[in-house]
Amino acid sequence: MLATGEQVALRSKSGTIVVLLFWATWCSHSRAIMADFEDLAREYSGRGDIEFFAISVDKNEDFELVEARIKAQDLSSMTHVFSGNDTQDESYLALKGDHVPYAVVVDARGIVRFVDIGISGLEAFLEKKLSKPRP
Repeated sequence: MLATGEQVALRSKSGTIVVLLFWATWCSHSRAIMADFEDLAREYSGRGDIEFFAISVDKNEDFELVEARIKAQDLSSMTHVFSGNDTQDESYLALKGDHVPYAVVVDARGIVRFVDIGISGLEAFLEKKLSKPRP
């Protein structure tokens, strides 16, 4: 579910490369990673073939903390998703998440092409697979 309350299905993004980052307010490592993920989302924002989603795996009662973190870190270049199901989030489980932060890239045909604990290899993967956007 988007932070706005709308539902979103990964299959509705067919034809688009989808970059997902699962994170949580209770994870200290997520704080730094979110800033780097924001930079990547901003860098690729001019392209119409890629979307960045930050999926919070926090509990429902922590929604205000999630909103505060998004605002405090100015994480505006990505779409924010929140189910309130903690690490029982359906997409997290479906994509075999077992750590936070956890990055996944799904190609335009819906095939998972990249998985990483954190995002250390994400930028290199995107540069290799996509032509880097021009400033």
